[in-house]
Amino acid sequence: MSTSILYHAFGLKGIEYQSTRYIGNYVIFSAEMNSRQFTCPKCSGDQIIYKGKKKRWFHMPPIGRKRCILDLLLHRVQCCHCSHVWWPRLSFMLGNHGFVRSFALFVLDMLKLTTIKDVASILGVGWDMIKNIHKLKLQRMYKTIPISKITTLGIDEFSIRKHHNYMTIFVDLSSGRIIHAVEGTAKEKLLPFLRKIKKRAKSLKAIAMDMSRSFFWAVKDTLPKVAVVFDRFHIMALMNKAIDEIRRVWQGQLDKLGQKTLKGSRFLLLRNYDSLSDAKKSRLDLLLEVNQPLALVHSMKEQLRLLWRLPDKEAAQSFLEAWHTDAVSTGIPQLIKVANTLQTYRQGILSYFDHRITNARVEGLVNKIKTLKRQAYGYRDMEYFKLRLYHLHQSRYSFAG
Repeated sequence: MSTSILYHAFGLKGIEYQSTRYIGNYVIFSAEMNSRQFTCPKCSGDQIIYKGKKKRWFHMPPIGRKRCILDLLLHRVQCCHCSHVWWPRLSFMLGNHGFVRSFALFVLDMLKLTTIKDVASILGVGWDMIKNIHKLKLQRMYKTIPISKITTLGIDEFSIRKHHNYMTIFVDLSSGRIIHAVEGTAKEKLLPFLRKIKKRAKSLKAIAMDMSRSFFWAVKDTLPKVAVVFDRFHIMALMNKAIDEIRRVWQGQLDKLGQKTLKGSRFLLLRNYDSLSDAKKSRLDLLLEVNQPLALVHSMKEQLRLLWRLPDKEAAQSFLEAWHTDAVSTGIPQLIKVANTLQTYRQGILSYFDHRITNARVEGLVNKIKTLKRQAYGYRDMEYFKLRLYHLHQSRYSFAG
């Protein structure tokens, strides 16, 4: 065996092969830093002498089922011109990490196919080493995320821990990628990134969001000329909440036979009517015939769904005013509450007809994030978690931690 195998098989340069030994499941290659000339980083002199030495071990890609280790003798170098002393850094080293560059590349290839835990088990190293290799790669990829050409954004939050701990994500609606993530939902947490958006994203026209006050006022205070579009999914969620409240109130007032009749109706009431099967439509029709408040609210919900099918903003404004009047006239407290809320946020609802954007892509990403969290059983390293979020748009999220 010669120095050439270390170069051609493992990409190692600047060292001379000495010997190979076999211990258990390991193949250990001994080598020494060669005597090639180094350039002094201070004076650029090329005359050097050795001043001390040390040994370091590095993980290398396996050969078959054998794990490979490089046992390397390093020399400290002194410049003959300016007497500067330093430890040379060879091309295959990655910082102070205990693995060579080809090992890191091998790990990244394996992570495309399986999980961090499985890769660590196969290679006989710690979970943290594999995670750190992936983290280093993601840090280089997402050191800067371009935002200058963004025209539309989506904002949403999701739970990262129990007890109301949330993270807010900003999504480029055109590309579907997460461009920023921050722990918390408070206005103060969002302002630093929104100020950066104000300076760099000169083409930004609209931002889709739910009816969160912190989101709304953070955007309005920082980007007053950018339109806010309240997402249709969250608007319909208000109606579904009202229907569910009425259903629970009525179920509590019925006798046992009535409660049995109403039991299991939640799914029927909250689903879109046209998405139900004929059998379920028949059951829902019978239920609504005997419950006037539920029938009214369900009818108002189905009418509200038509809002986003209207051709223009003027038609939508007329529709929303008429719907508000009809909702208030029912006298049903839950429905009146929804109607007044929509009246308060009317401008943001009607902005949809100027920009035609929703948070559907953001909701899809939130579902992917939930899968990512479940596979990893949570994340302790928040920086790594955010990097995984930035990479989510082009990964299969199968190599969870």
